[in-house]
Amino acid sequence: MGDFPAKWSWVRDLPEGGQGHTFVVRSAAGSDAKLYVLKRLKNPNRREYFVREIQACMSLNHPNVLKVVEHGETPKGKPFLVTEYCARGSLNDHKKFADPGTGMRLFHEIVAGVAHAHAHVKPIYHLDLKPANILLADETPVVGDFGICFIEDNELNMTSEGPRGSMYYCAPELRGPKIEGNSPPAAADVYSLGKVLYWLFTGDVYDGHEDDYGDLPNRKLARLFPAFPQFAFVDELVTQMVRRNPDQRIANANDLRDRVQQVVRRIEAGGRVLDLKVSQQCLYCANGHYRAAHDQIHVTGFPQHGNPKFPEIDKRRVRDDATDPQKSLYATMQAVARTFFGGTHLNPGMPLFLVCDYCGNIQYFRLDLTQDGHGENWRP
Repeated sequence: MGDFPAKWSWVRDLPEGGQGHTFVVRSAAGSDAKLYVLKRLKNPNRREYFVREIQACMSLNHPNVLKVVEHGETPKGKPFLVTEYCARGSLNDHKKFADPGTGMRLFHEIVAGVAHAHAHVKPIYHLDLKPANILLADETPVVGDFGICFIEDNELNMTSEGPRGSMYYCAPELRGPKIEGNSPPAAADVYSLGKVLYWLFTGDVYDGHEDDYGDLPNRKLARLFPAFPQFAFVDELVTQMVRRNPDQRIANANDLRDRVQQVVRRIEAGGRVLDLKVSQQCLYCANGHYRAAHDQIHVTGFPQHGNPKFPEIDKRRVRDDATDPQKSLYATMQAVARTFFGGTHLNPGMPLFLVCDYCGNIQYFRLDLTQDGHGENWRP
C-alpha cells in the first residue's frame, strides 16, 4: 500500500474526503480482529487543517463523538488518524424516521455530541455538520469528520477562512469567500443541525437556506405528516435553528440540547400543541377534533367568529383596554364560560374552551393563570 503505517493492515478503500485518503484497516499483528478506519493526508496544502482535526478528535471523549484509536505520521511524514469503524455507515444510509419520538431521541444524541465539543475548555465548532458526517456505531450516532472545525484560541483566525461546510447545510454567514465580522461559530453549527433535523424525517435536503423556515408553510413537518400533530413541536424547534440571522438562532448546542430534551419530554408525555391552527384529535373518542368553543357556540348578544379565531399575543396583553378591537371576542369567550358554569356573576378570567366536534369532550384552559398571565405559550 505504499506510504502506510506498519502497525495497520489495509482491508479496502473508502471514498475520499476533501483532505484525506481513507481506508478500512485492521491490526497488522492480527491480535485484534476489529475493523478501523485510517485517514491519511493527501493534500500537503491542507496539513494545518488535518493537524487541527487530529487535535480536535484527540481532545474529545464522548459517546456521540467518533472515537480516536491512534494518530501519528506515515513513513513518508504524512499525518494520519485511526478511528473506530461504524459498520452501519452514515445517516445518509439510514431510512427516514416515521414518528417524531424516535427521530428526536436520536437527534438528542447527535446534539449531545456537538454540545460536548462546544463546552470543551477550548470550544470546538464542527462547521460541516450534515448526514454524511454523522455515523452510526450500532444504534448510537457519532459525530465525525472534524476536518474544517474551528478551535477557539487556535492560531488560525476563523474570519480569514471561508467558505465553510456543504452548500445545503452551511450557515449563510459562512458561505462567502471570506468570513467577515464576528460570526458566532456555535450558531453556525446550530443552523446546520436544523437542516439535519429536517432531513431525519423527510430524507430530503431543506434547500431554503436563505429563508426562515417559518415562512415556508409547505415545508412544515406537521403538514407533511398530519397523523402526528406532535411534529409541530419539531417545526417550532427547526424554526428557531435555521434563521438567516445568527443572532436570532438558538445560541449553541448546549442550549439546543436542553430544548431538544424538552421536545422529547412533551412527545413522550403525549403532549398537545398549543396552537388552534393545528388539528387536534380528541383524547377521549379519537374520532373528532377539538374546536374553540367561542367559535362554535352561539351566545345571545355576542357576535359569531370564524374558525379558528384567537387574539394575537399583543391583544391578549391589553385585553382590559376599552379601545381593544378584540374586546368583543374576550367577552364572547367569557360568556361561553358562564354558559358552561351556569352563572352570569362568575368571573372566569381569560377562559379558553376546546370542544370535540364528535363526542363533545371538553378541554378547559385559564390563560390568565398561565405562567405569564396571558397565555404567551399559546399560538398565535
